[in-house]
Amino acid sequence: MSSKQQHIDQWMHNRSLLGLLPRTHHDWIATVAFYTALHAVDAAIAVQGTDDITDHGHRKHILIKTNSLLQIRRHFLPLYDISRKVRYMADPSTWILPDRIEQDVLRAFLYPIEKSVCGLIGQNLNLPLVALQN
Repeated sequence: MSSKQQHIDQWMHNRSLLGLLPRTHHDWIATVAFYTALHAVDAAIAVQGTDDITDHGHRKHILIKTNSLLQIRRHFLPLYDISRKVRYMADPSTWILPDRIEQDVLRAFLYPIEKSVCGLIGQNLNLPLVALQN
């Protein structure tokens, strides 16, 4: 079972990549944002003592059945859907526009997830806004 700290470390590792990706690769920004959120969510789940997550379906099941994860669920599931669309559907610009990636992905989904997780794990990680490259 991965520990809370291991998930936090991976969360920060993935988050550090976001600022290195150019906006022209908005599909990858959305994908990395999802995997950043995934480890944040798994850190919150680890604090609750839930078994190690085995796959996306297992994580979704935990999010749906756990009332304390409601705010996270409201933001995580749409982010999951966006990440799947931009990864598997041709022409990611039909799903997320490069000039809207910060507003429609980071501010709408990632930052609220991170804020909720910090509250649930009882840590203020002082996360700065991601400075996306042009």
